Amino acid sequence: MEKITFYVEHPRPIEPPAEPAPPPPQPLKLTKQEQKKLRTQRRIAKEKERQEMIRQGVIEPPKPKVKISNLMKVLGTEATQDPTRLEKEIRSAAAEREQAHIDRNIARKLTPAELREKKERKLFDDPNTVETLVSLYKINDLSHPKARFRVDVNAQENRLTGCAVICDGISVVVVEGGNKSIKRYGKLMLRRINWTDVSKETEENEDSDDDKPINKCVLVWQGSVAKPSFNRFSVHDCITEAAGRKVFVDAGVPHYWDLAVNYVEDEAV
Repeated sequence: MEKITFYVEHPRPIEPPAEPAPPPPQPLKLTKQEQKKLRTQRRIAKEKERQEMIRQGVIEPPKPKVKISNLMKVLGTEATQDPTRLEKEIRSAAAEREQAHIDRNIARKLTPAELREKKERKLFDDPNTVETLVSLYKINDLSHPKARFRVDVNAQENRLTGCAVICDGISVVVVEGGNKSIKRYGKLMLRRINWTDVSKETEENEDSDDDKPINKCVLVWQGSVAKPSFNRFSVHDCITEAAGRKVFVDAGVPHYWDLAVNYVEDEAV
C-alpha cells in the first residue's frame, strides 16, 4: 500500500517495430507550356468567380473606366448636358487611378536591406548547404601582375577560399566554395582571361624564349568535399616546387599539388 500514491505514471511511448513508410509521391514536373496553360485556367476561374459574386451583389461592380477618348461612347447623351463638369470629374478620376498605381508600386518596392538580400540569393548559394565544391587549375605562367590581380580579386569577390601557388614553370590555383561562385570563377579562368596575351606582355618586358610552351590554363579536377581546407584565398610566391607543395601540405591537401604536377592534358577524357 505504500507504493500507491496520487501520482500518475505515463510510460514512454515506443514506436512499434516496422519498416519506415515509403516516401510520398513526387509531384510531376510540368513543361513551360503546361504551366502557362494552368495559369491561364486559374485566372479564368478567378475572373468567373468574381463576376458571379458581382451578380449576386456580394461585391460592388467596378466603376466604368471613363477617359476623354471614350467619353461619348460610355456616357452617351449625358456627356452633352454639362461637358465641363464631366471633363473635370474624368480628369480627377484618372489622376486618382494614376496615384493609386504609384502607391501600389511604392508598397511593393523592396527596402535596401531586402534588395541586398535578394542580390545575395541571386549571386551566392545558401550558406547552410553542407556540400563544398573544389576546382583545381593548372597554369603555365601566372607571374604577370594583371593576371594575378584578377585571379586574386575575383576569388575574394565570389567568396571563395583556397590559394594560388606561383612557381617557376608551373602555377596551381585551388578554389573552394558554392556552386554559383565556382561556376563564375571557372568562366573567368577558362574563358575571360586570355592567357596567351598575358604571356606575350611578359615576353615583351623580358627576353623572349622560343622553347617556352604556350601559356594556358586547364581544369585539372573538380569535385565536392565534406568541408573546406582553407580559411581564405591567398597568393603564394614560391622559389621551388618543394616550397609550393609545402603550402598544400600545411593545408592537409598535398594531393592537389600532385594532381596538378602529374596532369597531362592529352590523357584527359
